[in-house]
Amino acid sequence: MKLPNGSQAQISIQKLVGYCLNPTHERGKDKARRFRTLLGITAENAEQLYTLIQQAALEGEVVQTTTTSFGQEFKVDWTIPDTPGIQLRTIWEITPSSAAPRLITAFLKR
Repeated sequence: MKLPNGSQAQISIQKLVGYCLNPTHERGKDKARRFRTLLGITAENAEQLYTLIQQAALEGEVVQTTTTSFGQEFKVDWTIPDTPGIQLRTIWEITPSSAAPRLITAFLKR
Protein backbone atom coordinates (compact mmCIF):
# COMPACT_ATOMS: atom_id res chain seq x y z
CA MET A 1 0.00 0.00 0.00
CA LYS A 2 1.21 3.49 -0.86
CA LEU A 3 0.77 6.62 1.25
CA PRO A 4 -2.66 8.09 0.45
CA ASN A 5 -2.29 11.35 -1.48
CA GLY A 6 1.50 11.12 -1.38
CA SER A 7 1.74 13.63 -4.22
CA GLN A 8 0.23 16.22 -1.85
CA ALA A 9 2.72 15.54 0.96
CA GLN A 10 3.40 18.50 3.24
CA ILE A 11 7.04 18.63 4.36
CA SER A 12 8.29 21.41 6.60
CA ILE A 13 11.89 22.36 5.81
CA GLN A 14 11.94 24.03 9.24
CA LYS A 15 11.16 20.67 10.86
CA LEU A 16 13.96 19.02 8.91
CA VAL A 17 16.52 21.69 9.86
CA GLY A 18 15.33 22.25 13.43
CA TYR A 19 14.70 18.63 14.37
CA CYS A 20 15.80 15.83 12.02
CA LEU A 21 19.11 17.49 11.06
CA ASN A 22 19.82 19.34 14.31
CA PRO A 23 22.82 17.76 16.10
CA THR A 24 21.97 19.59 19.34
CA HIS A 25 18.24 18.78 19.51
CA GLU A 26 17.44 16.54 22.49
CA ARG A 27 15.41 14.02 20.45
CA GLY A 28 16.68 14.77 16.94
CA LYS A 29 20.44 14.58 17.50
CA ASP A 30 20.71 10.84 16.78
CA LYS A 31 18.72 11.25 13.57
CA ALA A 32 21.02 14.11 12.55
CA ARG A 33 24.14 12.05 13.24
CA ARG A 34 22.91 9.15 11.10
CA PHE A 35 21.85 11.40 8.19
CA ARG A 36 25.29 13.04 8.28
CA THR A 37 27.28 9.80 8.66
CA LEU A 38 25.37 7.60 6.22
CA LEU A 39 24.24 10.10 3.57
CA GLY A 40 26.30 13.25 4.13
CA ILE A 41 23.11 15.25 4.72
CA THR A 42 23.25 18.15 7.20
CA ALA A 43 21.19 21.28 7.84
CA GLU A 44 23.31 23.03 5.19
CA ASN A 45 22.01 20.73 2.46
CA ALA A 46 18.57 19.95 3.94
CA GLU A 47 16.99 20.21 0.49
CA GLN A 48 18.54 16.80 -0.28
CA LEU A 49 16.59 15.24 2.59
CA TYR A 50 13.49 17.14 1.49
CA THR A 51 13.79 15.59 -1.97
CA LEU A 52 14.31 12.09 -0.55
CA ILE A 53 11.24 12.46 1.65
CA GLN A 54 9.15 13.65 -1.31
CA GLN A 55 10.23 10.57 -3.24
CA ALA A 56 9.50 8.32 -0.25
CA ALA A 57 5.98 9.78 -0.01
CA LEU A 58 5.34 8.64 -3.59
CA GLU A 59 7.27 5.36 -3.77
CA GLY A 60 7.49 4.06 -0.21
CA GLU A 61 5.41 1.27 1.26
CA VAL A 62 3.08 1.79 4.20
CA VAL A 63 4.18 -0.69 6.87
CA GLN A 64 1.79 0.35 9.64
CA THR A 65 -1.28 2.51 10.13
CA THR A 66 -2.63 3.74 13.43
CA THR A 67 -5.63 5.79 14.42
CA THR A 68 -4.76 8.61 16.82
CA SER A 69 -6.80 11.39 18.37
CA PHE A 70 -5.59 13.62 15.49
CA GLY A 71 -6.43 11.27 12.61
CA GLN A 72 -4.61 8.50 10.73
CA GLU A 73 -0.87 7.93 11.15
CA PHE A 74 1.15 6.12 8.49
CA LYS A 75 4.63 4.64 8.80
CA VAL A 76 6.27 4.45 5.40
CA ASP A 77 9.52 2.64 4.55
CA TRP A 78 11.53 3.31 1.41
CA THR A 79 14.93 2.06 0.32
CA ILE A 80 17.05 4.96 -0.88
CA PRO A 81 18.35 4.32 -4.43
CA ASP A 82 22.09 4.06 -5.02
CA THR A 83 22.80 3.15 -1.38
CA PRO A 84 23.68 -0.22 0.14
CA GLY A 85 20.07 -0.80 1.19
CA ILE A 86 19.69 2.21 3.49
CA GLN A 87 16.04 2.59 4.44
CA LEU A 88 14.30 5.87 5.17
CA ARG A 89 11.30 5.68 7.47
CA THR A 90 8.85 8.54 7.36
CA ILE A 91 5.83 8.98 9.58
CA TRP A 92 2.85 10.93 8.30
CA GLU A 93 -0.43 12.19 9.67
CA ILE A 94 -3.66 12.70 7.78
CA THR A 95 -6.32 14.58 9.73
CA PRO A 96 -10.06 14.49 9.10
CA SER A 97 -9.89 18.12 7.96
CA SER A 98 -7.17 17.55 5.33
CA ALA A 99 -6.49 14.75 2.88
CA ALA A 100 -2.86 15.85 2.47
CA PRO A 101 -0.35 13.84 4.52
CA ARG A 102 1.80 15.97 6.86
CA LEU A 103 5.28 14.79 7.80
CA ILE A 104 5.71 14.07 11.50
CA THR A 105 9.27 12.75 11.38
CA ALA A 106 11.88 11.02 9.25
CA PHE A 107 14.85 8.86 10.18
CA LEU A 108 17.13 6.15 8.85
CA LYS A 109 16.22 2.66 10.00
CA ARG A 110 18.92 0.66 11.71
